[in-house]
Amino acid sequence: MTNNQLNKLLEIQYLKGRLDELYKGYVPTSSTSDNRMVDARISKYENKLKELDVVSYYIDMIERMNRRFAKEKSKRKMFKLLNKIKNLLKDEGLNKHQKLYDEIENQLKTYK
Repeated sequence: MTNNQLNKLLEIQYLKGRLDELYKGYVPTSSTSDNRMVDARISKYENKLKELDVVSYYIDMIERMNRRFAKEKSKRKMFKLLNKIKNLLKDEGLNKHQKLYDEIENQLKTYK
């Protein structure tokens, strides 16, 4: 492996790491100026990655989409499980499980 190839791979790794860090802190539903700054940085690093190596850019996009779909799938499973537990608690009687029922109810509201 030549120094140029090694430098390219290291730069790809660096750019992907920066993108991961920025996406972890990015909240697209918020409209604050901080998120616009993060959005501009994401675009900057994505463009650099695409210019450096197009294949790496598309692989990174595919990995990001796969993570998002896996999280959504996990979220749906958790939602169904919590609903099932909530219904069992309700059927059993809430006298001694009211606190747990309320916690589950609050958590379910965050999934919607």
